[in-house]
Amino acid sequence: MQKGNKSDILLESGTNELEIVEFGISGNIYGINVAKVREIIKYPDHVISLPDAHPSSEGIVDLRGKIVPIINLPKHLGETSELDKSTAYVIISEFNNFTVGFCVHRVERIHRLSWTQIEPPIGALSSEEGVVTAIIKFDDKMVLLLDFEKITSDVNPGTGMDLGKADDIEARVTNLDRTKYTVLIAEDSGYILKIIVKNLQKAGYKVLSNTDGQQAWDRLQALIKSDGFQTINDHIDIVVSDIEMPKMDGLHLIKNIKTTPALKDLPCVVFSSLITPQMEAKCKSVGADAQITKPEMGGMIELVDKMTALVPPK
Repeated sequence: MQKGNKSDILLESGTNELEIVEFGISGNIYGINVAKVREIIKYPDHVISLPDAHPSSEGIVDLRGKIVPIINLPKHLGETSELDKSTAYVIISEFNNFTVGFCVHRVERIHRLSWTQIEPPIGALSSEEGVVTAIIKFDDKMVLLLDFEKITSDVNPGTGMDLGKADDIEARVTNLDRTKYTVLIAEDSGYILKIIVKNLQKAGYKVLSNTDGQQAWDRLQALIKSDGFQTINDHIDIVVSDIEMPKMDGLHLIKNIKTTPALKDLPCVVFSSLITPQMEAKCKSVGADAQITKPEMGGMIELVDKMTALVPPK
């Protein structure tokens, strides 16, 4: 597998496709969205351990002038044997405006596939505190997609969303009556969905939650086909969607909304850890009205306020 910059394998917008890097830890196979991968390197020679760090923290490394924390992913996933640093790789990732490296035993290949091939976790894997967000079934194996945002937040508190920090949005959302407005959410991470729903409801919004883009799309289709339907704004005022989701991703969901006459005027906001200048261009190309990066929970609510005309533009 070629290890390096990912700019040559970015996909077109709204195709409901993605590319994943397949990697291995002992006998298990995992995947990470190429959109999160900055580069893949051999385990660095000089990793500096940090005092009082999380057990899964390897330390930090100076990567061409940038200090990058390194997470021992095998240890975080319950591997008890020592990491063989002479053969290990580090996947350098970027999301939530944060750069972090994940140690893995081996890196296999890149797969290009449709989100329709990806299934949500079931049973014990589907808990809010779980780190598996999706499962890909191939003829000869299964690949687990992980919640790298949650893993990073667990090891490096303060880098992601959490229920405690989100509580401080109360001071930013007062004096507005949001009770007449309904927000439709599409988010596959149970951990993040709980935070979004809790804080939108705390702000006063009614919330309809969906765990993937297909579920959100089916809900919208059912509404416009229902008896007595006149306008979608009688039911939903705004859509807030993640990008990475099983069955249908957020860009494809928004593309469907904006190309459906009964839905095209429904405001759509992308709330994702993948927002970069390139991704902003993709969001705009499918018709998204705005985008904001996780973990800006307070900023997201302020944006929803503006999109629902609760706050006039400056």
